[in-house]
Amino acid sequence: MDIPAGVRYSGEIEIERYCHKFGLDMVFNLVFSGTVESVDKDLFRMHSINPYQVTRIFKKKKEFTLFLTQNHTVYNVKCTVKKTEEDGIIFYPEKSSIDEEKRRFHRFYFCCKDLGDFSIQKNNSVLCENACVYELSRSGMGILNPCIDSVKKGDLITVKSEDDSLEATVEVIHAENRGRYDFIGGRVKNSNQNLINYIIKKYIKVSEEIINELG
Repeated sequence: MDIPAGVRYSGEIEIERYCHKFGLDMVFNLVFSGTVESVDKDLFRMHSINPYQVTRIFKKKKEFTLFLTQNHTVYNVKCTVKKTEEDGIIFYPEKSSIDEEKRRFHRFYFCCKDLGDFSIQKNNSVLCENACVYELSRSGMGILNPCIDSVKKGDLITVKSEDDSLEATVEVIHAENRGRYDFIGGRVKNSNQNLINYIIKKYIKVSEEIINELG
């Protein structure tokens, strides 16, 4: 698959994080963009990277995913950094690691400290507090420590932030024990905030923290 030169592309780096509250290892996808130029056969240079601090992260993280669009279809191209420069990187694509992007909605994963504590209510009664929303998309939510004995598939619960007034009605899709913690996966029916804006705000904050830490 060809990578047309002189085009600005988006990409993401997988950043491993350890979330202390539940002792979880998770991956945060750090999104960036840059302009790609051809250097040699199967060798490319990316410059004008935004955020610019990501260039320094490539000194530690040598692998990333480039999003390439062809015929209205988005492909994930795994790439490896060969060399870092002051204002960019030299990289090559792993041609054996190209697959079609099938996600309809991106899921964003957060540590508990990123979004703060949540309470869970059903029928106007509080079931539990100190729950953690660690997975969020425009239509779904994953919750840790949600007292699963009090809910079942199909229930409507209210998930309410104790920090910044987010409140959402969630339909329970599944509730299960995963060893060290309980987990609810649900479909967001409605919320008192625009979830996309909420995710973007929190994502930017966490991204800045990671960039400052690693960059």
